[in-house]
Amino acid sequence: MIDQPWKLLLFMKDFTGRGADCFYWFEDGRLLETHAQDVVKFSGAIVCHDFWMIRDALFDKTGAVPSTVVDLDEFRISTSGNPEDRLTREKQDVTAVFEQYGAEQEVCSAYKRMFNKGIPFDAEIASKAAAALEQMYLALLERAKVAGEAERFFTIEVPVYRLLQSAMAVGIFINRQRLSQMRAEAEHDYFICLKDYSAKHDMPLENPSRSALEEKLRSDGFELDDVSIEYLLEYVPHQRDFGSDTIALQAADAARRVLGSLTLSTTIMRPVLDVFGSRTSRIHLRSPSLQNISKKYRGIIAAREGYQLSYVDFDQYEVGIMAALSKDCELMKLYAAGDMYDLFATTHLGLSGNRKAAKQLFLSYAYGMSKKALIDAAVSLGVDRPRAKTAFGLFAQYESWKRSVWADFQANGRVATLLGNHYLRERGGPLTAKEQRSAVSQVVQGTASLIFKRALLDVGELDDVIIVLPMHDALLFEHRSADKPREVVMAFENAMTTTLGGVVRGKASVGSFATD
Repeated sequence: MIDQPWKLLLFMKDFTGRGADCFYWFEDGRLLETHAQDVVKFSGAIVCHDFWMIRDALFDKTGAVPSTVVDLDEFRISTSGNPEDRLTREKQDVTAVFEQYGAEQEVCSAYKRMFNKGIPFDAEIASKAAAALEQMYLALLERAKVAGEAERFFTIEVPVYRLLQSAMAVGIFINRQRLSQMRAEAEHDYFICLKDYSAKHDMPLENPSRSALEEKLRSDGFELDDVSIEYLLEYVPHQRDFGSDTIALQAADAARRVLGSLTLSTTIMRPVLDVFGSRTSRIHLRSPSLQNISKKYRGIIAAREGYQLSYVDFDQYEVGIMAALSKDCELMKLYAAGDMYDLFATTHLGLSGNRKAAKQLFLSYAYGMSKKALIDAAVSLGVDRPRAKTAFGLFAQYESWKRSVWADFQANGRVATLLGNHYLRERGGPLTAKEQRSAVSQVVQGTASLIFKRALLDVGELDDVIIVLPMHDALLFEHRSADKPREVVMAFENAMTTTLGGVVRGKASVGSFATD
């Protein structure tokens, strides 16, 4: 796929929605106007920028999306190894890098205004911009090959991009009656949650800002110099469940905002999709960000007539990946035995019935929390200190593996997962604790993203399975035949087992997408 034929596509979107979108091939230094049918029928790779803007127009006119699309922003971001590229994408468009590829500043400015309908279409400006885009693609292709990113991008990211863009173009069906009900409930639930949160944690009656969270965490004795707020809230146990309660409040706020963004006349949603939506290549949906609503409100999503919805998720996903990558015998044994977090809580920590705390403690350990802080946190939850020391001393091979990841990151200034997806270091000298955690996270979470995307591609080949919504490491899909969920489970399990070289056997199951 890397060396397949390709064409550069420019388009001018009709923002009125009347279907007057214009499409242009750029060939041999010339712009040639074309139409949606020719764009979709082209068998090679279509190279363009901001494909999301024209996706639905192409689908509405032809009933399909192109077979292969290389979005230049996605290509640049997913192969650069620099997490800042993902963040700055939201603040600037592709014209911000045109000058690197031969375009004059005046051309960049004019093309941006023309693309956004600020000035009339100018073929000369468009041709110069297209020439820069062409050079950009060739340069990115060479960079990807040198960095070891080309195979992953063209064999995983590009096919998944097409698969999911097609699914989003078809749309996600909405139960309008449930939407009306859920919008009201989400508003009520948020304000009740906010009231309880404020009273329990002595916080102002408002959604806490980042600075307010920092102040609260520092007052509770947490050091923030080398750790993120998100890490502390998610992975570190807190007195009176401050971390969990904050995450729950943020989730309630996100749900009401997402549901509030939908009009009560909404019958189909067509979200914008980022296939490489995070440093570790997680899939993110936005406008609306449906992945951010909890099970209580997911009942707004409906199946088409004659179909039913099912939901498949990996089981013990992170633990299985950690066990396979490190080849830690104790970790592999716990993963194979059943619910690792429940077993760890009961057998090793003496926290029977407190699976949640055991999961927090283990993941804090797995991603690099210091032994002293870890044991102190366990003791604060009622674990006997000698027992805590013993429990976190079980995984000697995993410890050795973590140190090897750190050493690789420091020695080479980068760390990578299977098939690339590398992460570049921004500084020299000894690794900070935060860099150590980031390196391990990149390898584990990046591998998780790779497995999930391979599973999606396998699911996409199944008959009578229609992808509806990827949910981080799980999938909502439509089907008619009763045996299809089991086939999707097998695809998930096989993708994990195969990608990890059979060191562990993948585990997945049919779960509940929404609460009744």
